[in-house]
Amino acid sequence: MTPILEATSICKTYRLGRVDVPVLRGASIEAGEGECVAVLGASGSGKSTLLHILGGLDRPDRTDGGSVSFRGSALQDMSAGELDRYRRTNVGFVFQFYHLLPELNVLQNTLLAPMVRNGRFAYTKRSGELRTRAEGLLSRFGLGERLRHRPVELSGGERQRVAIARALMNEPDVLLADEPTGNLDQTTGASILAAMMELRAETGLTMVVVTHDKATAQRADRVVELRDGVMGASGAPVPA
Repeated sequence: MTPILEATSICKTYRLGRVDVPVLRGASIEAGEGECVAVLGASGSGKSTLLHILGGLDRPDRTDGGSVSFRGSALQDMSAGELDRYRRTNVGFVFQFYHLLPELNVLQNTLLAPMVRNGRFAYTKRSGELRTRAEGLLSRFGLGERLRHRPVELSGGERQRVAIARALMNEPDVLLADEPTGNLDQTTGASILAAMMELRAETGLTMVVVTHDKATAQRADRVVELRDGVMGASGAPVPA
């Protein structure tokens, strides 16, 4: 399977005061078209840092930091505008803490992604079409009756569903999910994962999910383990 997203020998070190703290020490990962790959690791293993680098939110170390490519194009060779377009168009992000704007309602939060991607003029021209898509996604995730509610009025599971709908609004090629069930109870988390996997099966969406939870990792096609900034062997989902 030809990778749609590939990271090779990624190194990332942060400077804290006078101390260099290595987080990634040569991690490599690839995901094929329509594949779901889980990155399993404990807290502090570098999972979130790796996901941010895959999504172009952060960069590897300048010297011998490795490379990330999307459909054969290296992210480090992209201009600022091209990298911004990659983030807006090709990648959808789902985070553990939702990152919904509290002053906006469910529908408005979901429409943020196409607003940013299209700009005011183009968004206005397509507002009816985009609103219909947003309402369809939210209904699919069981939020059709909650469009006017603000995040404070929602449960944790409902907030995560809004975040997923927002991530899917621009029809990305890749969904990057950072502990998507980390703040949820087991039943709610399982239902959200099931909805994500169902939509992936229908659309051919590629997914990379980072998690510390083996039950979450089991839903993936393939699991790689990240330990102390280094990727372990890959293969079938790990046993519970």
